[in-house]
Amino acid sequence: MVISTPSFELEVTAQEKRAVTKLLTQRGSNLLQLIQQANSAREEQVGNIVTFIRNQNLNFTNICYKGCRFCGFGVSKNHPSAYYMSLDEIRDHVLQAKQREVTEITLTGGINPLASFQTYIDIIKTIKKTAPNIHIHAYSPFEVKIMSELAGISVENVFSELKKAGLGSLCGTAAEILVDDVRKIICPNKLTTGEWIEIIMLAHAKGIPSTSTIMYGHVEQPQHIAEHLLILKKIQETTNGFTEFIPLPFIHHNTPLYKKGLARPGSTGMEDLALLATSRILFGKLIPNIQVSWVKTGLKFAQFGLLAGANDVGGTLFEEKISKSAGASHGTFQSEETLIRIIKDAKRKPARRDTLYNIIQYY
Repeated sequence: MVISTPSFELEVTAQEKRAVTKLLTQRGSNLLQLIQQANSAREEQVGNIVTFIRNQNLNFTNICYKGCRFCGFGVSKNHPSAYYMSLDEIRDHVLQAKQREVTEITLTGGINPLASFQTYIDIIKTIKKTAPNIHIHAYSPFEVKIMSELAGISVENVFSELKKAGLGSLCGTAAEILVDDVRKIICPNKLTTGEWIEIIMLAHAKGIPSTSTIMYGHVEQPQHIAEHLLILKKIQETTNGFTEFIPLPFIHHNTPLYKKGLARPGSTGMEDLALLATSRILFGKLIPNIQVSWVKTGLKFAQFGLLAGANDVGGTLFEEKISKSAGASHGTFQSEETLIRIIKDAKRKPARRDTLYNIIQYY
């Protein structure tokens, strides 16, 4: 990977970590108080509107040679279930998305050894040419690192080429837990914490916004989650480039990490609620949009998450293969009617948004 700018330095103090860890580990009546505090903060910061997006996932390949231990999606190129969409197949999916009037295509896939830098560019161009008005939310900092290595150019130049092709925003995935001791266990072949930070901040500097995420419930401890959250907060204080924060509970069933006895079987409901509430309190107006993932937690829990600081329930998706491959059982599609129903039942005001949280329609 070629990076021509100085490294970004983010300092997280022990005192900060202790304070956030204390919030994350609240249980019983203390957790209920934390949830109430987060709910009040949510009402003050973003009001009673709960948003969702009409989007469609496009998992363009499941071929991956990196072997992340938390993943049940990636397979070798010779695996019987391996697939690699052609540009024509991608075009067909985009035409379908266009007919559904989606406003965002979320593009994710494995790190395919058959792909070149031009492959990544051509996929974006194909989507943009087929549906010029659809926002392309694509690729992670890890894929950007791979592109930089494939092309032998700087990360800044990779972003310039992606923007020119039609990229709208970057996926804030591949973050998992931003602590290298944890990453050495769950994804030793992935980029380091420092590389993730540097690439995401370069994206923001180039005018490319991104989501921010965490994937938890495996081998990490509360102090690791606290450090991760504080890193995201400090990035946002510097760049203001995150559109939202999305906690992603570990789906364990079909993953090597769990099958080998290295990880616990995902997070508990108490952990999920404490993380949502802590995120709302910690991020405040810095990252005002907190999403609860119905794909990971199910609709009923997602609805309850609206009382713990969340103000967004994600998207319609239409297609979803990554969580499903890991063993998720909550489906791959939710209709707008269903999302509106659970929002209204929570006594909140549903609204459809675009990727950057501009409201398209109130219900």
